[in-house]
Amino acid sequence: MSLQSALQTPLEERNRETGIHAIGAVPWGTHLCQFYDTEQDLFDVLVPFFKLGLENNEFCIWVTSEFLSEEEAQKCHRITY
Repeated sequence: MSLQSALQTPLEERNRETGIHAIGAVPWGTHLCQFYDTEQDLFDVLVPFFKLGLENNEFCIWVTSEFLSEEEAQKCHRITY
C-alpha cells in the first residue's frame, strides 16, 4: 500500500502488525486479552508485542500484576533490547 493510499484509508480500517505470530495484523484500536499459566507464556506474547510497538514509535504501557513485578518486567525489556 502506498503512503498516499494509506493516508486516505480511515484509521479504523488500517491494519497494524501486533508482533504476535498467531494473531498477525489487526485493525487500529483492536483490544487483545491474553490468558497465561506461566511467566514464560506471558513473555512469549508481551515481548514481541511491545518490541514491535516501540520500534514503530507507538505509545506502550505495561501494567504489571502480582504475578510479575515491575522489576521483572524491566529486566525482560532490557534483555530484549
